[in-house]
Amino acid sequence: MKDRAYESTAKEDEVCCLIGRAVIELNDASQPLNKSTLSLKLLSMADNESDDDRVLLYWLARKAINQPHQVVNLSAFRQAR
Repeated sequence: MKDRAYESTAKEDEVCCLIGRAVIELNDASQPLNKSTLSLKLLSMADNESDDDRVLLYWLARKAINQPHQVVNLSAFRQAR
C-alpha cells in the first residue's frame, strides 16, 4: 500500500518540476515570462503529452500559476477521477 503523504509530496514535486521546465523553455526561446505565457506554455506541453496522469499534473501546474491563493488538493482531484 502506498503512503498517501509520500505520493502527494511526489506529485507536488512533479508539478514544481513541470513549472520549472516551462520557465526554462520560455527563457531558452527568449519569450517573455509572465503568468499568461507560463500558463500557455504549460497548456502547450500538456497537448503534447499522451499520459493522462501527466496531463493532470500540467492542469494542476496551470491552476497553481493562475490561482496561487488556492491550495491544490491532490486527494480531492484523485477522487474525481
